[in-house]
Amino acid sequence: MRDSLIYATLWLACFVSAATAQPKQFARVPIAAWPDELTREGHVVVLPDHGTIYIVSDLHAHWNDFNQWLQQTQLIERIQAGEDVYGLILGDAIDYKPDEPRHPPYGDTLIVNRVIELQQQLGDKGKRLIYLRGNHEFAAADAYAMLKRHGMTAKNRPHMIRQLYNSPSGAYYEQFNFIERMTDAHYAFLTRLPTVVIGKNGFVGVHAGPARTLTGLADLVDAGPKTLEELLWHRPVITSSGGYTLAHTQNFLKAIHANLLIVGHTPISYFPRQNVRDGVATFGDNQLIFSTGYSGAPGVPTYVEIDLAETYPSVHALKLGVNIHHLYPEPR
Repeated sequence: MRDSLIYATLWLACFVSAATAQPKQFARVPIAAWPDELTREGHVVVLPDHGTIYIVSDLHAHWNDFNQWLQQTQLIERIQAGEDVYGLILGDAIDYKPDEPRHPPYGDTLIVNRVIELQQQLGDKGKRLIYLRGNHEFAAADAYAMLKRHGMTAKNRPHMIRQLYNSPSGAYYEQFNFIERMTDAHYAFLTRLPTVVIGKNGFVGVHAGPARTLTGLADLVDAGPKTLEELLWHRPVITSSGGYTLAHTQNFLKAIHANLLIVGHTPISYFPRQNVRDGVATFGDNQLIFSTGYSGAPGVPTYVEIDLAETYPSVHALKLGVNIHHLYPEPR
């Protein structure tokens, strides 16, 4: 079911945004030739070789965890003060997981509204608060567009969603329950999100994993359906049969002249114990997997700090308390 949706014409129309349709200045030149400032082209945001970025992933409506990250990093105050810092949400800030209670005010609505508000309040500096597309942002917006196309209004929305959940594919759609709360403004915001962040010194952030068939940066800037599926949905082979391998990660990084991949998406509990340290998971020498909100166990809610001026030789150079930060350093 998921694969048939991924290749649907509907989502292709929604997610190949106006940005990707414009003439490209940098898509076919190496990262080193891009401006040494935050630059977006199509699905890709490139960051300069200076500054610090603070990364969260898989908040899944955990409003308190989102605010704890902002408080612990003092991110917004530092951006306002002109410090050379960035915040990165690595996808899946929306949707409650099936085993977690939902009650108003809904955490995912609060997070999305707050990000939009902060980006607007910060003006030109608002681009330093980066929200990447995850598979949940993709699928919830896709489902919302489908429902609207079939006549969903504010009045009939509960009935239409109930019918959808009761359909043979209902279990799939219930994962993307932000459709119960999404507005047209939310939909417009989600469909404009970038998909990949790359630092000029070799850091790469995507939601799920590497694109398996990549010849260069242009394949990310103008990412097609198969590439987007891999970036947003896939898991490593040690956690999922048929998943991506160490070779896929290495080839992906080599194709874009990078050396460190940071993702979320895959629950830490899926990894063998030997792959988990300091509350995060590693896959080979060049990939780190973590979670800030849902799915962190048996690790802990974590955010990651990357010095954009530094080239990290491997994921093992990332140290607890320097790059790997527990969201709640003291017992709750």
